[in-house]
Amino acid sequence: MMREMLIMHIILALWLLVLNFKNQTWRNFPKYSQSIFYVSFFNLLYYFLCKENILWDFKSRLMKTKEIRILHLLIIMPLLTLLFLSKSPKKLSRQIPYICKWVLASSIIEWIGQRIFKMIYFTNGWHIGWSICIYIKMYSFSLLMTKKPLITWFMSVASTVCFVYVFKVPVKENLREYYKEMSDKNEL
Repeated sequence: MMREMLIMHIILALWLLVLNFKNQTWRNFPKYSQSIFYVSFFNLLYYFLCKENILWDFKSRLMKTKEIRILHLLIIMPLLTLLFLSKSPKKLSRQIPYICKWVLASSIIEWIGQRIFKMIYFTNGWHIGWSICIYIKMYSFSLLMTKKPLITWFMSVASTVCFVYVFKVPVKENLREYYKEMSDKNEL
């Protein structure tokens, strides 16, 4: 079962690579690079802020957790964001159903990954409902980032503060721990 977990992460990355290649989305990379960076940045910020109080994470016995996170941060999330943005309609009336379709598909894939393949797990009160909220935010904000970046950053910081509050993430303690780790490394 553990080998299957790793294979599913790799299959997801390869599937997104094929879809992006098929749709020739690389042509849109310069246009959407800011949104791609934005999505990866907030995913990385999640790992930084939550540190030892992770709400969700990936599993595999064949790869270290950090390696799987890097796969998602540098390959899966950018490819997913590029594919989403490259196919997004221009009209707002069409964007809402488009976002809903992507949220539904992402949530189903995550549910299968969590329930069937056991390649992702939830802790500290997180559940698929919260993941749906994150997907709504991720897709809506990555699209908004292409038109209103300053507003998007403001809304993202505000929603991050709300999530930190709701899930009682010990940010101060985590920052102290990071500082201590850095100090210990500098002493060596």
